[in-house]
Amino acid sequence: MTSASITTATPLQDDLKAIIAPVKEELAIVETWLTTNLIDDNPFVGELLSQVFQSGGKRIRVAIALLGSKASLTEGRELGRLNIIQAVLTELIHTASLVHDDVLDSAALRRGKETVNKRFNDRLAVLLGDLLFAQASICLARIMNPVVVGIYGQVLGDLCAGEIKQMRSQFNVEVNWEGYINKSIGKTASLFAAGAHAGAILNAAPDSSVQALKDYGVNLGICFQIVDDLLDVTGEATELGKQPGSDLRAGVVTAPALFVLEKDDAAAKRLCELIKTRAIATDEGSLEGISIIKSTGGVEATVNLAGHYANLAKESLSKIAPSDARNSLESLINYVLVRTK
Repeated sequence: MTSASITTATPLQDDLKAIIAPVKEELAIVETWLTTNLIDDNPFVGELLSQVFQSGGKRIRVAIALLGSKASLTEGRELGRLNIIQAVLTELIHTASLVHDDVLDSAALRRGKETVNKRFNDRLAVLLGDLLFAQASICLARIMNPVVVGIYGQVLGDLCAGEIKQMRSQFNVEVNWEGYINKSIGKTASLFAAGAHAGAILNAAPDSSVQALKDYGVNLGICFQIVDDLLDVTGEATELGKQPGSDLRAGVVTAPALFVLEKDDAAAKRLCELIKTRAIATDEGSLEGISIIKSTGGVEATVNLAGHYANLAKESLSKIAPSDARNSLESLINYVLVRTK
């Protein structure tokens, strides 16, 4: 895989509040819409929604959707109702997938707080995720744009396919880079890309702008997933809101481990043995796996790989007209690179 060094971010670029400033008002509307006008206004459902929507999420995908929409507007135009609905739709799909992921992973914590499946049970969590997906479908119907409907329909398929691929490849050391990147697109980058360029379609932006924002979303999404995978190795429980090494314990081979496994040395053979025998699923085995990755360059190589996709995302933005929104999209890249949770 080609790699590149990460560009050092400035304090301003790391400040999410400054990044979202061009769409601050619209983001506040999205927050309100996420928990109002839903299919079921039962108080208990409202309590569940508050738990999932107020659990510390930074609304990165909402910011991408709103900023992408704003960056593709012609001069003198403002974001409209459909742009807001598209941002809400993006977050609903993301949150629904997290609720379902927690069930699949038997996760007890999400962002340091108790998950719905842990607090109640798996059946309720699955139904809540289904409710959120249903609400997302209603948002799509309100948009009434067949191209955008097709984009988000593909996202839903990609999310499911990505999870299936990951489940089928657990404790499999034959995973290659093509498979890893494709899985990252399905699980993460597909939704990033939809959020980034669907608004440009709604704004009737030129095809060149639509494609540039799509490319931006794909590359930023891959970068985001790579950083996520890195944090699973380097993060602390207090930062991650969950125990580090959860991917390794589940036998999921991600970039840090892949960089070690592709070598033909003792460290690669030992990590391979830990994974194939499922010893990696134990406390002792996962700690040894993390130690091997850290001591053999897996972390540094993963940082460079994330930087490569970050640079591709920045190159994509060069085709978008200068604006505060475009600047914020670029700053988001640096924010993703230096985030700790």
